[in-house]
Amino acid sequence: MLELPPNYTAVIEERGFTTVENVISLAEVEALQTAIERALIESRDDTSVRDRGGVYAIRNVTEVVPEIRALHRHPRIAQLVAPILGDHALLVRGLMFDKSPKSNWGIFWHQDLSIAVRQREDVPEFGPWSVKAGIQHVQPPPDILQTMLTVRLHLDDCMESNGALRVLPGSHRSSRLNMFESEKLQQTTAPVTCSVRVGGAVMMRPLLLHSSHRATDIARRRVIHLEFSAGPLPEPLQWYSADKITSLTNK
Repeated sequence: MLELPPNYTAVIEERGFTTVENVISLAEVEALQTAIERALIESRDDTSVRDRGGVYAIRNVTEVVPEIRALHRHPRIAQLVAPILGDHALLVRGLMFDKSPKSNWGIFWHQDLSIAVRQREDVPEFGPWSVKAGIQHVQPPPDILQTMLTVRLHLDDCMESNGALRVLPGSHRSSRLNMFESEKLQQTTAPVTCSVRVGGAVMMRPLLLHSSHRATDIARRRVIHLEFSAGPLPEPLQWYSADKITSLTNK
């Protein structure tokens, strides 16, 4: 069984994030690395694979890499998600970020506000809409985002020097933030760097303000970003993909 931090659910509720080491083994990490590299070779013309001098992101990685989609059945992933979202949580989107000497980038403070859906439907409070890698995305009302959890699974050691995630603790409790509110929190809240070893994970709420610096060393930083929801969307909207996690109570 995975050893969770003390007061795991309370910490995520209060701070909006936590880290857990040794979620998957080094052998599992190597298998995922191999599967990703194979998928990159086979998917060079896929618009979900983005390249700026070196691949740095794969959208819809759960489709491009079946081994990543299978993580919803991993018992340790269920141990991370079920205490927060329940045994019927769904894996609804996956991305892979690759920060390396060839694709070294940073990102400003932001919240994750968009979700991927099967098709556009005019539903009150959902919008604006956008298309990313050929898939419809929409910003849902905050109460949908508040029932979601992101698991960022690390395939490399991720420290401040190679662009680890930075977060503003508790910022998820402010719901959707405008520019003024975001800047005020940046001025009044001390950021935390989420350093994690290979095989470990960061759990975070989508509404948590987060960012990352450009790396200052040459160490690669590959992260599998998995988004989970507590349940389905209001009809007629549907998640673009929805795989139920393995229930711990059924094992």
